[in-house]
Amino acid sequence: TPHRDYIRDWVPPDPKSTALRMHFTSRAKPKEDPRNIMVQHVAVGTWYYKVPPNATPKDWLRLRQDCHEMVYAQNDDDDINAKVPLRSSHGKAGGLNFVDNYITIVNDRPENSYPNNDQNEAPSLYAIADARHQFQPDFFISCIPCFFQENGDLNRRVGFTQAPQHYPEYQDKFDYLDNNNAQFFRLNAMIRNCCGGVSSCGTNGMWQLANRDNTTIWQRRLKRVRDRDSRLRTELIEREQFHTSCKIEDTASSLDRVLVGEYSHFVNRKLSYGMSKSPEGFLGAQQRWVEGAITLCLQWITQNADAHGQAKRNGPLLWCVIIAFAIYVFALLRLVTIEFTSSLLVQIGLVSAEDFDHFIRTPLSPLISKAYDMLMAVRGGHSPNSYSYKVYEDMTLQFIVWMGTCFLCFVALWLFTTMCRACRGFVVFPNEMKWWGRLVISFDNLTYWVWFWTSFFWIGFNVFLAVTPSTFHFNNIGMMSFMLAATILNYALIIANSMRFSIMESVDANEIAFLSMDNIWRANQLFFMVGPIQGFSVFTGTKNFLSYLLYGQDIGGWAGGDLTQVSIAIVKYWTTTLIFSAIGCWVYLFASNPTPTEYQSRRPGCIIFTFIAMDVLHPCVYLWTVSNKFSAEDAKKMTCVQKLTSVGWWKSCLATAILNETLTNIFRYVAPAYNFMLPILVFYNATFGVSGGFTLVAVGAGH
Repeated sequence: TPHRDYIRDWVPPDPKSTALRMHFTSRAKPKEDPRNIMVQHVAVGTWYYKVPPNATPKDWLRLRQDCHEMVYAQNDDDDINAKVPLRSSHGKAGGLNFVDNYITIVNDRPENSYPNNDQNEAPSLYAIADARHQFQPDFFISCIPCFFQENGDLNRRVGFTQAPQHYPEYQDKFDYLDNNNAQFFRLNAMIRNCCGGVSSCGTNGMWQLANRDNTTIWQRRLKRVRDRDSRLRTELIEREQFHTSCKIEDTASSLDRVLVGEYSHFVNRKLSYGMSKSPEGFLGAQQRWVEGAITLCLQWITQNADAHGQAKRNGPLLWCVIIAFAIYVFALLRLVTIEFTSSLLVQIGLVSAEDFDHFIRTPLSPLISKAYDMLMAVRGGHSPNSYSYKVYEDMTLQFIVWMGTCFLCFVALWLFTTMCRACRGFVVFPNEMKWWGRLVISFDNLTYWVWFWTSFFWIGFNVFLAVTPSTFHFNNIGMMSFMLAATILNYALIIANSMRFSIMESVDANEIAFLSMDNIWRANQLFFMVGPIQGFSVFTGTKNFLSYLLYGQDIGGWAGGDLTQVSIAIVKYWTTTLIFSAIGCWVYLFASNPTPTEYQSRRPGCIIFTFIAMDVLHPCVYLWTVSNKFSAEDAKKMTCVQKLTSVGWWKSCLATAILNETLTNIFRYVAPAYNFMLPILVFYNATFGVSGGFTLVAVGAGH
């Protein structure tokens, strides 16, 4: 019966022989009229059940069995019993919450109680494995110790653990669309784990759930849709542990834990094996993640986030990070657009100009003068393009003051945070710098989609350089030093973290989950490949938020097939456009008969754009040929003329020529080598410094 729950319990014949209990739960999934909006409250077309005022959790399942569909023009005027939606969430989070509520009832049964009341009130662990994933035998042995301190006491500040997803059928070199999500698990997660800021990705996570008041299993919340008298009222829903207000319940629930000061552990081992969908399904997941991030961000900005308890009260902490970032951007724009020779503290009157000159300008002037003389010696003296010492001194002093102000702000934040640690019992505020780090990571999770335009900008900038002669004024040595430092720092950060995790896991479990060149290369591919998906998701995510806000629509579910097909179409035509545009730039370069100076100016743009096109060549060819069923046996049955006129034969030849191990090995080492070659090419052609430097800042080693 679709509109009724199906639940079965297993208890061993001798209950005392083992503590293992098994429960099968299948939540009701009634047939709903597709003409009605799929909402989270009781409305026409939804199914609901009634809860009397004196109902207890023991009555929950029985009450759910007596459910009804709200029919148009047949109002239920029962003002005594509360109407509760049978499914306040149609997505994954609704199923997780249903299981959580059921297990709560099971634990409160007399036969499952401990003699010691402290054990009954202790937190519980909730591990999640999606239908396509299977835990390995050592999953729990590896994850459970993360919730305890070295002395064996429970660490209640650990919110959850996260193990990576692993699909053994896809090797890194043949994972053309990064189906293993190596960018997250082998790049971001390893770095973010330094402050306990790894976000949950749903499956392979284990959550620590605090003991709650189990006298009721229902809770009140404000209805998102006004009643006929234009008043907002509260409604009764089933208790929720995981967020049901967006498509990324894992990220939303992780944010709740960050706001209350909890942190996570990333267990970098292959503890769960997955049976992957088709690799192109990962593109649909990319669109879903961006849509969810946009929705969640707008919900927090408009104070409509479905946060729980203390996390909702700590929402201003997220605004502290947003305001700090806005101030930083404003200060950076002020640095590069406004000419000033004193500190902002002098301009607002907190520090006098005399004190600034005495303590800042006077001690720094000799150092700046020596640096200027060294630069002139390297350049071989003054030239017509050299700027005067006064300009150099003001510019350098302005930068030093700006950096010093940022450092002082950081020290002030550290002092204030340390003071909060002493009075943590009275003030709910970050009491360690790692907490601030986790808040910054959460801010990035909510707003990374804002930068979707960067891939379009860098591609467009290099196309502009390839077709238009341009002139720039800068120092080759300074630009080369900047590019080399940016490249070395990017790769050093990633390789150092990868080596540290690899050594830790090899010592602890004799297992190595290392970062390969394939992972870095795929991350670069992803940056240029998914820009259009993210741009498209900005509109769909905003539309979802408005539907959630205005109509109370349930946006927590998704149709994976629909998302995947749209994403595939976008990426196929976008990557194809990049490849043919790179060819067109070279054709136009030679066909336009440029002068030697114009040729030297435009060629770097063509070269860099060609490397970008090479990055997306594999995904492009894969998406165009993945559905091709043409085989070698079919080719043997065809004549030469039939082959030349067969689309399947041409796709097969293209896949064989591009998607092979030899070419893959060449491409995956060309991209990192190209990043280190750019600074050297600046000496050969200065235009490489502008386009290459900007590209390194935008993309970096693995973005």
